[in-house]
Amino acid sequence: MLKQLSFYGATALLVGASSFALAHTGVKDKVMEATPTYTAFTVGHGCSDSVAKGPRQDVIAVSAVFPNSFDASKSIVTKLDSTGATTATLPDLSADIVGAVAGKGFNLGIGLVAGGGTLFPNFIPVYEEDRTAAPSAEGSYPTSARGLHTWQGLPYGGAPLLESLISETGLVPFKVGSIQFNTASCAKSLKVRIAVANWCRRGPASKDLGDRVDVWMGHTTPLFKDQRTMSDADPAKATYWPTLTIVRDTTKNPLPNNCAFNADGTQGYDIAIEPTSADIDANLPIPTAAYPKGSHGYQFFP
Repeated sequence: MLKQLSFYGATALLVGASSFALAHTGVKDKVMEATPTYTAFTVGHGCSDSVAKGPRQDVIAVSAVFPNSFDASKSIVTKLDSTGATTATLPDLSADIVGAVAGKGFNLGIGLVAGGGTLFPNFIPVYEEDRTAAPSAEGSYPTSARGLHTWQGLPYGGAPLLESLISETGLVPFKVGSIQFNTASCAKSLKVRIAVANWCRRGPASKDLGDRVDVWMGHTTPLFKDQRTMSDADPAKATYWPTLTIVRDTTKNPLPNNCAFNADGTQGYDIAIEPTSADIDANLPIPTAAYPKGSHGYQFFP
């Protein structure tokens, strides 16, 4: 009982909201330029088979992959018009974001939050070292938070995110750093697309069950290809990304006068960054292994 009370107090449950604004897993806040912010994934409901439409299952684990690599080949950067349609693919963020270097990935300053406030008691960060950089005097390299694995169950126990009784909404918190737009850029926002999986069953026995996981990302991948677990049963419609939007502060960093106007009368464009399919497949599954690389023997398929 004490463990359950601690869980309910720590996870900031938004009971009853999951049928409305927070129905899909998303990001709680928009972030203003040059403003470090704590925000969270909103886990709005349990897993269901998007084809069979059966009862939803309780969420017992969450994993996520950020496009936060030092390696530019692990992310895709695109330019978007005012309707959200892609107009161009960019090599990197260097033309639009302060500190981004041509030919390299960019550390978005993602920080992971463990302890009080996290949805589940078990928490493992997925991180990356920049081995192309010079090491520090202690021999360490710059690191970036690539993602997270967090789950209910052994070794620390904890409660699932209930769907069968009351339909709760939970928060998985993280931090984003101070992102600034180049003064000469016409970008008015940066949309950080994040792959998120809400797991409701574990182990290879769940392989053929459509309600084993809800996968939130804009397309299938070679590993995550079962359309029953995606945001829509139709592959052409499975285009939902949990998105962190960083908004340009035009009062302090106005768009240049030469920025083109859009058909709706607005100026500028949006840019989006998302992890590649290969990066998602490498980091979204929760593996069977000991800390800090895995989940103490509980494999969440695949």
